[in-house]
Amino acid sequence: MNDLKKKLIAQVIEREGGYSNDPTDRGGETMFGITKQVAADNGYTDSMKNLPYALAFSIYQKRYWDTLKLNDISVIDQELATQLFDFGVNSGISSAAKTLQQVLNVLNKQQQLYPDLIADGILGSKTVRTLKVFKEYRKNAGLDVLSEAVRGKRISFCIDIALRDQTQERYQYGWLTRIVNL
Repeated sequence: MNDLKKKLIAQVIEREGGYSNDPTDRGGETMFGITKQVAADNGYTDSMKNLPYALAFSIYQKRYWDTLKLNDISVIDQELATQLFDFGVNSGISSAAKTLQQVLNVLNKQQQLYPDLIADGILGSKTVRTLKVFKEYRKNAGLDVLSEAVRGKRISFCIDIALRDQTQERYQYGWLTRIVNL
């Protein structure tokens, strides 16, 4: 198994912590950051307090890491893979993928480097190929810009949540600290 993948999944589980059932948390009842619904979608029927670490790890791998094609992306840029994984876990896979696609689109020199992607939030082989072309042209410095642009849009995404729903302000400092310190 990819060392980066193991490390990042373990870090997410550690950051997410153990059992939680905060009534103002949109995720509801969670264990290791896995919601009750996601656990059920993966066949788990016991109390969330008893969710095995190994199942949480497997869910993070299958639902987030694999869906976001992070094995492929980590070969291109580990920092970007790190940003996208944490983004996907906290704000949804589609949000993370769509953000990457949008940022790649605005950095393509009006389609001189590569055609625009359909920013559909589905990270497939076309997005991975486009990322490779971006790296060929922009090199590692370009990957740094791309990763920071994704981080910036993620910060904006979180702030917008609280602007739409004031009850979510209580989480902002923690969310933004997590993103900034990632």
